[in-house]
Amino acid sequence: MSMIGNFLQVSPEQLAALIADPSCIESFIYREDEDEEEDTSLEIDKAWHGIHYLLTGSAWEGEAPLADAVLGGTEIGDDFGYEPARYLTVEEVKVVAAALHEITPEQFRLRYSADQLSQNEIYPDIWNDSDGDPIEYLVAWYEDLRSYYIEAAANNNAMLKYLN
Repeated sequence: MSMIGNFLQVSPEQLAALIADPSCIESFIYREDEDEEEDTSLEIDKAWHGIHYLLTGSAWEGEAPLADAVLGGTEIGDDFGYEPARYLTVEEVKVVAAALHEITPEQFRLRYSADQLSQNEIYPDIWNDSDGDPIEYLVAWYEDLRSYYIEAAANNNAMLKYLN
């Protein structure tokens, strides 16, 4: 079983409704009537932990706003996978987007150390494998995540985040 990082842009009104009734979070995230063409979600595969580590230098903690990009935020609802979902408000999304905007993919790449990721037990444990190129894997997903936050900020959206 693998742990996949998921992000979902939500309107301020949708977030307010979920905060008012957190029992709806799971059905909101896994709603069946969603049109695939209107899907505003992003999944970053198993790269979530590596991205968090390269942004913060910490396996699970870190300084805001970069720590908020993947693992930070306010918990909402019950545990429905590996932990409860988390959210960022519109204002928090804008702060995270601005911070990510400052870290280009090239600068992100320079933060990579396979030995550091392995020593800190960053999921998934692929950093010293001879197959593939783990840095390219992380950079590609970082670029998607960075763009996603910038788009969410431009659209005045909040963000839900969860691992499943």
